[in-house]
Amino acid sequence: MSTADITHDETHQRYSLYQDGVEAYLTYERPQAGHKHITHTIVPGELGGRGIGKRLVKRAMEDIIAAGETVSSSCWFASALIEKTPEWAAIQA
Repeated sequence: MSTADITHDETHQRYSLYQDGVEAYLTYERPQAGHKHITHTIVPGELGGRGIGKRLVKRAMEDIIAAGETVSSSCWFASALIEKTPEWAAIQA
């Protein structure tokens, strides 16, 4: 599951992946320093079933862990993945 083709726009707090000319993305907020709150993971229907949502969450979590930050989520999809992954669940705030 490669995350190399995902771009991160810190200014707009968004991770994006373009496939077949269509964008899938994950958005987050920074309610405080050292913490990211994932708000949405959006994968359009025509890109569904390809694991793109998981790749977006994985990339965001890789960056959060690398920065030594904590995470929370109001996105049901990201929350479910975080709960299922022990190393991610351990950094929830």
